Amino acid sequence: MTTCPRDTAPAAWSAHMDLLDRMGGSARVRAAIELSEAVRDVRLAGIRARNPGFDHREALAHLVSEDYGFELPPAS
Repeated sequence: MTTCPRDTAPAAWSAHMDLLDRMGGSARVRAAIELSEAVRDVRLAGIRARNPGFDHREALAHLVSEDYGFELPPAS
């Protein structure tokens, strides 16, 4: 069992871990993908808030640059 985070009550952590233990492999993968997409959406919203003139592609290109350190080629 992993260590309980300091900002989480032990009972809440135990309930969370029990839920994860009951999930099947496909449910865990689905949950991980949904969480990853939610984080990406929040990051894109932050990029758009800091750069109001960006369209979707420009915001996505900025995200790729932050994550991978290279620029996407310009759209044709």
